[in-house]
Amino acid sequence: MYFQHVFVFLTTSIILILSGCFSAHLKASEIADLAALRVQAQQRVEQSYSSDWMAHQSSSLSRWLIGAPTLEVSALQSNLATGTDELEVRLGVQLQRPDNLDLFDQMEQTNQAIMVARQRQQALLISGLVRQRAWDAAMARQQVNALSDKQVWLSRLGTQLTERFNAGELSRLAYLQWQQQQLDVQQALVNAKAELDGTMRAYTELTGSHTLPANMTETVPDSLDAALNSHPELKLLSLQKQYAAAAYQYGRQSQSNWDVALVARRLQSVMGDENQVGIAVGIPLALEMPANPQDLQAWQQTDLALSQSLMNLRITLQQQVSTNMASLTSLEEQIAIGEQQVAIGEQIVEQLAQLKQSSELEQSNWLQSLLEQRDRTYQLDQLKLSQQQRVAQINQLAGQVL
Repeated sequence: MYFQHVFVFLTTSIILILSGCFSAHLKASEIADLAALRVQAQQRVEQSYSSDWMAHQSSSLSRWLIGAPTLEVSALQSNLATGTDELEVRLGVQLQRPDNLDLFDQMEQTNQAIMVARQRQQALLISGLVRQRAWDAAMARQQVNALSDKQVWLSRLGTQLTERFNAGELSRLAYLQWQQQQLDVQQALVNAKAELDGTMRAYTELTGSHTLPANMTETVPDSLDAALNSHPELKLLSLQKQYAAAAYQYGRQSQSNWDVALVARRLQSVMGDENQVGIAVGIPLALEMPANPQDLQAWQQTDLALSQSLMNLRITLQQQVSTNMASLTSLEEQIAIGEQQVAIGEQIVEQLAQLKQSSELEQSNWLQSLLEQRDRTYQLDQLKLSQQQRVAQINQLAGQVL
């Protein structure tokens, strides 16, 4: 899954570097939303990394000069008494072909765009990590809250049931069912708290925050196709493809650049000394050199690999967005059904409450219906949270940075 693949790049290294004390609070964070949390997490990552991929900026060369100037000195002595001795100093540079300047500027602009795309890609990667850690913790917190609430409710119910059991108004079967349910909830709560501790610890290591944002709700973009077209990963691959093509053409044309030299020459003879100063210009007669087979093959392989990566990534993203959108629709339908179940369940409990005194079986059914109704309410809350989490996953796949 691409949503999982997005996290691999940073997950293993970030967790080893970022650390902090852990304290799980079940209240809203001072951080307003996930976007602010992403900024905080990105600052922590940038402080922990000093590698060039985080802060590299290309150094632009002169638009005209290629490489460093060269200095040549030659001293020639005649073997004749009446001959001429020659001393020459030559300062040479290689200049861009005038028609190569446009390609040079294009490569510089594309390179700057690649740097921006990499920053955007990094922001998306961190957005994915923040989304995953925050929603893992939110789902675990929801489970703990539901079980804690159920435990309190069972305890209050137990006070009434114990009084009725001692007074002979409640069957032993119903009383044992209540005790069994209470133990089941206690055991589930222990596991849920351990899960919450783990997810909150991972969340804190990434963000530095010990509490979840007050608002984690996101909305799906109006046009998913438009969102995918501007996806940072796709944008980066497209720019790299453009740069590779321009670099290949630039390399071909650079084989016929101009050589310009400033020449100073001194001639010494019995007739007298002579100083000469001038310019030497070398211009290749061929407008474009033949393609080097190795360079051509290397560029074609690079272009093909980038094209395939671009196509495969786009297809994968489209498929996974479609799958998650279908899942989101399913969750909406489940929520609608769940709300009906809760409403009907309340009526069933009311009906059974009128019959609970009639027999031991009716008392057992009444208690079981109470427990099931409570579980339906918790399940509905969980579905609503899963719906919000699915929206976050769709936005991640669509390349939406927090």
